[in-house]
Amino acid sequence: KQNLKRVAVITMARNDKFFLSRWIKYYGEQFGSENLYIYLDGLDNTVPKNADKAHITKLPHHDMSRSDGDKYRIGLMSDLANKLLNEYDIVIGCDCDEFLIVDPALNKTLSQYLSETKINTTVSGLGLDVGQHLKYEKTLNQSEPFLTQRSYALLSTRYTKPVVINRP
Repeated sequence: KQNLKRVAVITMARNDKFFLSRWIKYYGEQFGSENLYIYLDGLDNTVPKNADKAHITKLPHHDMSRSDGDKYRIGLMSDLANKLLNEYDIVIGCDCDEFLIVDPALNKTLSQYLSETKINTTVSGLGLDVGQHLKYEKTLNQSEPFLTQRSYALLSTRYTKPVVINRP
């Protein structure tokens, strides 16, 4: 059996029931829910029903400007990632509506791909902003898989960013 690297996945969310449960399902299936670390921004946030063994930390919400809020969240996530790199080989950090997917043509799991890839410090995915083409696609059915219902995306430099690290 292949020697797989230990991977932790981290995110921060605020009042997001739609994507956070999908994020937990996706990354939990890839790496095990016990390797998921989630900051909930606001003590009033509810923990998703499928959180299973994920590590959930509720933080008090602070109203801030977008710029200050981004700096605050990035600092929290960076500190968490640096701490987790004491236990894990790799940390994936992304928003709860972001999913790192391996090209299906490679026929590998995300765990296999990351374990085989030489990572100097970071790895970035190609950022695609998936959306509904109003002329050709129906309203999203929340009980069906997301990508089976969407065939259109825009290439986005905003989402093409380092999301995988192997050192602080």
